[in-house]
Amino acid sequence: MNPTLYEMIATLCLGCTLIHTFSASFFARFKNPYLHLLSEVEVVFALWGALYFMTRIILVRADQAIAWIQHLSMAEPVFVVAIMLIASTQPVLNLAENCITLISQKLRIPLLPTLMTVGPLLGSLITEPAAMTVSALILNQRILGSSPSKKLLYSSLAVLFVNVSIGGVLTSFAAPPVLMVAHAWNWDTPFMLSHFGIKSAIALILNSAWLTRLNRDELAALALRNSETESHAATPKNANPFVTGINLMFLIAIVVCAHHPHELLPLFGALVIYFKLTRHAQGQTQWKPALMVGGFLAGLAVLTVDQGWWLKPALLSLEKNLLFIGATLLTAITDNAALTSLAARVPELPEDFRYFVVAGAVSGGGLTLIANAPNPAGFSILKSRFGAQGLNPKTLLIYAITPTLIAGGLLWIHF
Repeated sequence: MNPTLYEMIATLCLGCTLIHTFSASFFARFKNPYLHLLSEVEVVFALWGALYFMTRIILVRADQAIAWIQHLSMAEPVFVVAIMLIASTQPVLNLAENCITLISQKLRIPLLPTLMTVGPLLGSLITEPAAMTVSALILNQRILGSSPSKKLLYSSLAVLFVNVSIGGVLTSFAAPPVLMVAHAWNWDTPFMLSHFGIKSAIALILNSAWLTRLNRDELAALALRNSETESHAATPKNANPFVTGINLMFLIAIVVCAHHPHELLPLFGALVIYFKLTRHAQGQTQWKPALMVGGFLAGLAVLTVDQGWWLKPALLSLEKNLLFIGATLLTAITDNAALTSLAARVPELPEDFRYFVVAGAVSGGGLTLIANAPNPAGFSILKSRFGAQGLNPKTLLIYAITPTLIAGGLLWIHF
């Protein structure tokens, strides 16, 4: 397939974006606020996405470029911004934290493995971005302590990314890579449960156990040091039940309207007004991280839409086991939803190949920050933990290998 000029420019911009992402620590050294801004991963994708769009404006008439971008669905960026805001409110966070703490106490399992299992599983109900937001907030506030080691920080982030990526595949409506193929391939929730559910749940438990075992000494020291805080935190946290109920109604409405931009935008406007009127009861909502993540996803959508010229042939040229490995690796450099979306446009793809491309895409969802759409939401909440140098993509990749192999090993099994 011969690429068009636009496709070649899009691929060049995506390559520059990835190089920029891996060299973000270089820009973090500058004290100039504008140069330092170039170290923000969310800004990197928004910037290169904007540059690619401006290139199209230069090469063609402005009205044609605007018509092109209007055909792109920006529902996901708006949805993730809205879901991050509502999931980060104190009433919703208190409810989730109380549920996870109760499960931890009843089963007598430490909080970290409970969080890393139950939190991602919530993604199959309230969507992956909401599960990521809630899990990252609880991880940040209850587990990491004041100065976690590099090992605890990166291994926790890696397991969080991988587990959220596979934790949303128990239903057909919650994980972005599944949503892209569910209608085209007639994959409903019973299908997802029977083909992905048990294997994903086992992988969640094993990954959480690996994380706990890897950091057992530091976690024990943190638990001992913060025993009074943990004892206080273990008591149920209550919020205004009326506000909590309305927040949950907004959450449900946003999930229902996730892929309907005409309904989602007015709902988002109503949510902003509601937050303004009830700001005293909402706590510290994640406005800046949410908007940064929205810019990231918008830039990602612009950059990946014209990558089909090389991704589609790559998918079709592989045997099914190699396709699984290829999908896992490719999702590290392209959002896994973009990958499965391309696969959905190949009608001749056999049923086994369909399974393996989705299984590979969700298995690799924790390898990089861009591998799964909710990843930037989790990182934005934990960003301050990484200091002035910011996130090191190579270190994240190293720590993500083990949980990715565990998830991939289980999801590779297909009868």
